[in-house]
Amino acid sequence: MTQLDLALIHALYAAFDDGTLRFTFEPEVDLRTGSVPGMTARLQWAHADRGLLDAADVRAIAQFAGLADQLDQWALRAAVTECRTWHRMATGGAVRPPRLWLHIGSRQLAQPRFAAEIVTMVRDRGALPPGAVGLAFTEETLGRADPSLPRTLDRLRDSGVAVAVRAFGRWIGSPATLDLLPLDLVRLDDRFLRATLRDLEGEAVFAAMVTLARRRRTVVLADGVDTARFAARLISLGCDRATGPVFCPPLGVDEARLLALGRGRPDEPRTPHQDDTPHQDDTPHQAGTPSRTATAHMAPTG
Repeated sequence: MTQLDLALIHALYAAFDDGTLRFTFEPEVDLRTGSVPGMTARLQWAHADRGLLDAADVRAIAQFAGLADQLDQWALRAAVTECRTWHRMATGGAVRPPRLWLHIGSRQLAQPRFAAEIVTMVRDRGALPPGAVGLAFTEETLGRADPSLPRTLDRLRDSGVAVAVRAFGRWIGSPATLDLLPLDLVRLDDRFLRATLRDLEGEAVFAAMVTLARRRRTVVLADGVDTARFAARLISLGCDRATGPVFCPPLGVDEARLLALGRGRPDEPRTPHQDDTPHQDDTPHQAGTPSRTATAHMAPTG
């Protein structure tokens, strides 16, 4: 083990308490109303020498250091605590804060007491409203889980914890995942979306997925939407929600709290016109180039 390795381990130990581990928050936008029904907490580490490290880097370091369990617990508790802050700040107001989603890995899901610990954490110090917190698992994690998975997900949902599959299509994109598992939301991988929607046959596949999801009362969300035209096309195909740079970049904690309370953002995040003409050969606009969008105050809904 090198001195650099040891320094990283010591720095990560300290990060659990010194405020350098933190979240950014990615809003999800209702494509028809412009409201923000959810935000996803994404882990970051502001390392003194290496700069800003994303979740994948932080988890790799934690795994190497034997701190993976501690990092998972920190992230869960920090996310639930932030969700409580939103709801405490909204007390007495007319706005219900959006659902806060957190990414969960296969190692956590495989732990025997995973569901029980999550439920206890959510109910600790006063129960949050049902649906205030959601857990998002990759399609591969769910696909490789043991046969007891549906019961685990049912227990979470029955206890008021929402469940989503994320990065859908990055693995196999099986409709069986949507049909057999109890899910509140499916997040479609951006590369999967663009590969699927290249032609009319792909659009038919997408429409069938939306129909299946609606039959199961599962919300369909498209990740990584970067043009207003592509957003309008998704609307025409029945997609419910989206994330991406055309709407809003990830937010810091203070901006996320303002948005959670229905106060919007200083730069007024954007949603597409309902009447934007869908375009089958859409290409992303360059950074800093405005899309043809309508500004909308993204007020959270329940």
